[in-house]
Amino acid sequence: MTAALSLRSFPLVARLFTLPSMAWILAATAFINRMGVMAKLFMAIYLREALHLPVETVGVLLALYGAGTLTGAYGMGVASDHVPPRRLAVGGLVASGLGLVLLGQVESPWLLGLLLFASGAADAGYRPVVQRLIMEACTPEERPRAQSLHRVAINLGFSVGGFAGGMLAGFDYRYVFWLDAASSFAAAGWLSYALAQLAPPATPRSAAAAGAAAAGGLASPYGDRAFLLLLAAALPLGMMYDQVNGMYGPYLREHLALTPAQVGWQHGLNGLMVGLLQLPLTAWSQRFGLGRQMLWGCALMVAGLGCLPLAGGVAGVILSTAVWTLGEMLWMPSVGVLVMQRAEGRRSGHYFGLYSAMWSLSTLCSPLVASQIYARHGGDAVWWTVLAAGLPAMLLLQRAVGQMLRD
Repeated sequence: MTAALSLRSFPLVARLFTLPSMAWILAATAFINRMGVMAKLFMAIYLREALHLPVETVGVLLALYGAGTLTGAYGMGVASDHVPPRRLAVGGLVASGLGLVLLGQVESPWLLGLLLFASGAADAGYRPVVQRLIMEACTPEERPRAQSLHRVAINLGFSVGGFAGGMLAGFDYRYVFWLDAASSFAAAGWLSYALAQLAPPATPRSAAAAGAAAAGGLASPYGDRAFLLLLAAALPLGMMYDQVNGMYGPYLREHLALTPAQVGWQHGLNGLMVGLLQLPLTAWSQRFGLGRQMLWGCALMVAGLGCLPLAGGVAGVILSTAVWTLGEMLWMPSVGVLVMQRAEGRRSGHYFGLYSAMWSLSTLCSPLVASQIYARHGGDAVWWTVLAAGLPAMLLLQRAVGQMLRD
């Protein structure tokens, strides 16, 4: 009986336990941090309903958060070539928690804009550092599993945060900020403790930087045309996905009459699906190659979001959430693995900085564009625009991925 239930019966689980300790430490950190990561999900609703700001102002404030993520993502990515990434990771979590505490205390649009910019810089600055830590700790064969494990941890915590956030928002949106801040501080404490138990990296930072600088050829991402084309292709798709953190909540509230709790259910369902299905889906889809995974995933994401005007009610929204979540699970980890492959042996801090900056640029542009469409043409027009822009964006992505895989 024991032998029948051994890890050999579950090869995917067995391979997870062979991952380096760093992968598990970062996954646990992500789970703790994401259990409270609710403030950003409800930010647009909070600004609209609690502070009664016009939709155009909401769009500008969310764009300031995006501008902060752009600054933090690129800056921290480049800094990781010179400062130990472990220190940067802990510092980013602490700064994020401080920003959340302050966000729940102010109502002035000017102060909100300043705090959202700073909070975005702290949040996004953590991402390229984590990518670098995974790359340095894992072999190329381990990285897809490490990426998937990290996403599972993020989304399991995210599902808890989504469900709990919907309930807390029904009482007072400020509770959401406080719990979010508490989870950031707890994640920082755990990460600091866990990293202290690990031996320092085998390669000194100075030697790593020297090796990257000496790589030559495509050592710098700024002359890597295939990589830059990938970023250009992923940007509009990132803007589409970012609507989940932008006009998605107000649309569900104002057009489909969902309660705050029901909006939270969608975020919770998204996190729960990724937590349960990401690992087996990654294992199954790897046989088809990175290119197909990305294209199928983008198609499902565009279809799931683009058809929201046809949802009609809670059941239709749940179906939409399931479709775009499946797409997210296919294309996002694949892009991350492709960037790791490209960055290895080159100026990886700059590669990860530019890659994270691309996501941050989508966070900056998305609310500006979507809020104008929403205000001028109505909420349905946002999702019809996603459908219309989806096909050319996917064709550009196909060209970029093909060129990178051929190089």
